[in-house]
Amino acid sequence: MVRRLRDKNGAIVAIELTAAEMAQTLGVPVEDLVQWTTLVPPHSGVAEAAIYRVASVKEVNHLKKRVALLKTRMSEEAVANVEEAGLLDSYAALAEDCPEGITAHVWRSYALVVLMQVRYGKMIDAKELAERAGLTEVDPNTGKLRPSVDMARKHLRLLQSVGPVGDTGTYLKVGTGPWEGQWEHKGLPKSWRGA
Repeated sequence: MVRRLRDKNGAIVAIELTAAEMAQTLGVPVEDLVQWTTLVPPHSGVAEAAIYRVASVKEVNHLKKRVALLKTRMSEEAVANVEEAGLLDSYAALAEDCPEGITAHVWRSYALVVLMQVRYGKMIDAKELAERAGLTEVDPNTGKLRPSVDMARKHLRLLQSVGPVGDTGTYLKVGTGPWEGQWEHKGLPKSWRGA
């Protein structure tokens, strides 16, 4: 049961929720919630016996954005990196219509491939996707970040394997190489259409 914490003047300063209540508030199964202890930390207790404390609607909305990404099966570390880069709001919006089976990060790559082909008439390969999407890795020789063509290829393979398809009849040609092919697409993600 929700417990209201008040200051000496009687004003509510925070509320405490059980794990089940917090899971319902955030729209996730409690089994998932209790695994995300870094980004949705309990105030006390563990697992289903955890108690969560929030001080404002703003804090709840912030947690909802984190959870939107976690629900796409992004790791807590990846979500923390997105947040650190100042991209939490845009990724949370992107996650809104992310198909099951891929992360919001891969869905962003999909959006970029569709945008380049449909809007600009340009088919991009893994190298260009890595550069445009900011998919990076550390160069073992220099220790500096460089575009990760391997990660871009992985994103393209994942997109083809889970098939983010729609009934639009629009086909998207995906680069050249072993993952070349055509697949139907649903157009740009909702957040990129301004819908």
